[in-house]
Amino acid sequence: MNDQIQKCLEVANCFEFMPGSDGKHSQVELSKLFLKHPIKDSVTFFGGSFKPFHQGHRACLDLCPEKNILIIPDRNPFKEINDDEKIWNEFIQLAQSLKETNYSLYPGFLVHKVANPTSSWLPLVKISQKNFLMGDDSYLNLLAWKNPEVLLKSLTKLYVVPREFTKNDYLKYEPELLKINPKLEIHYLDKHPYMNISSSKLRMK
Repeated sequence: MNDQIQKCLEVANCFEFMPGSDGKHSQVELSKLFLKHPIKDSVTFFGGSFKPFHQGHRACLDLCPEKNILIIPDRNPFKEINDDEKIWNEFIQLAQSLKETNYSLYPGFLVHKVANPTSSWLPLVKISQKNFLMGDDSYLNLLAWKNPEVLLKSLTKLYVVPREFTKNDYLKYEPELLKINPKLEIHYLDKHPYMNISSSKLRMK
């Protein structure tokens, strides 16, 4: 097994509440670089490819009122992954950039070479309250995600950060989600100065 992949899996195994953990390790074995607070009863996921991680991502995290936020870097399922990619090095760079924050990081999905839809893993997380933090473009596209009913029924809260749309757009869409999970709490967060920044645009520079 590639050494970069092995290191990612070793850290991921210590998140015993995540699907795929071998159950032989625990959160107490995790460095403070990866886990800032023990995660037991509630977790808020923030996912993305983060290539690169930028001020817009950081603003989303800073706006969310939840304490136990777990950043989930993931691979683009439409791009072939080579074992010699420096996935561990990239993960460590991200962890170091967030060292002085309260945001935890999970590397377990960086090793996947196939599509990894949220509905395939989030319902299996062994935490009673599962929340998700996302941009409004993702929010307004949720029903197009794979198995959205399974995903939405697994969630307690959704936190939506403005990017391209208005609150009127959100409110028109909200009833469709609440039909699936009437108990879902949806919170719309404030605007921030970095809404126009995108990773794809930064990669083009």
